[in-house]
Amino acid sequence: MKNKILITGGAGFIGNELIKLIKNKRDIIVVDKKKNKKIISRFKELNIKYIQGDLTNKKFSRRIYKHAKLIYHLAGTVKVPNTDVNLDKKKEKKIYNEAIVIIKNLISFSKKKIRVVFPSTHLVFENCKKNKSRFNENSLPVPNLAYSRSKHDCEKLLQENKIDYVILRLGSVYGSSADKKRMFNLPNLFALRAKNGLELKLFSGGIQIKSIISVKDVARAMYFFKKKNHTKQIYNLVSQHYTVKKIGRICKNYNNKINLISTRHKIPYEGYYMNCSKIKKTGFKFKYKYEIFVKKFINYS
Repeated sequence: MKNKILITGGAGFIGNELIKLIKNKRDIIVVDKKKNKKIISRFKELNIKYIQGDLTNKKFSRRIYKHAKLIYHLAGTVKVPNTDVNLDKKKEKKIYNEAIVIIKNLISFSKKKIRVVFPSTHLVFENCKKNKSRFNENSLPVPNLAYSRSKHDCEKLLQENKIDYVILRLGSVYGSSADKKRMFNLPNLFALRAKNGLELKLFSGGIQIKSIISVKDVARAMYFFKKKNHTKQIYNLVSQHYTVKKIGRICKNYNNKINLISTRHKIPYEGYYMNCSKIKKTGFKFKYKYEIFVKKFINYS
């Protein structure tokens, strides 16, 4: 395998956007568990090498990682619980263990001079006691559920090993997707429901703060850090902060027939702000706005 760029979980939401930015598609290997014939056919048309397999398997991982010079590590579960009410303990354990095993295999079987661009999450602060706090990259993480704990522990494993990495703590990622299963998070779900003329429920009156980022800006940031500069760094990656109520009002602006319904349902936390001044100092600029996404999604998609 002569290819230099490995995208794990590359058949997913972020991977599809990232691939658009890489000019020489022949340099890319996508590794994913998906067996979908349409996906495989599309990669073939793009001259992208697609390998279906499980990166928790050591033998498979040894073969996959040893030739790569740049790894965009997107593999792992993305649809996860956002509250600790009635959690499925088996699923929580699987989410955590899978992420840790995969990152350990990546570290063990990659070349020493590899670069890893790893999307972590703003949810590493989800268990904060001071609501509405503003976190920067030096703030102490306080993860809670398996997803955020696994991301934080993956961060630590990258930091503890002699590996070149850039960690991006993503906000809630929104954007159009042909896979409707990817429209589950609140910024996407509200846009989808508004498009279909359905009511939007604002739990606790919609006071919760959401940290959001376009999938296109996520892909742009990952591509921005492909070179060997800004080494061994963590960056917050959030372009906008809105309350759930504000997100609902944005959606209603483009379909005023929908109803916003305030409820007394409890929310896990009131939300917080992510300070993104560090990534802006690198020269990276956010390009996409949630309002434009909603307008296009409701009126034109």
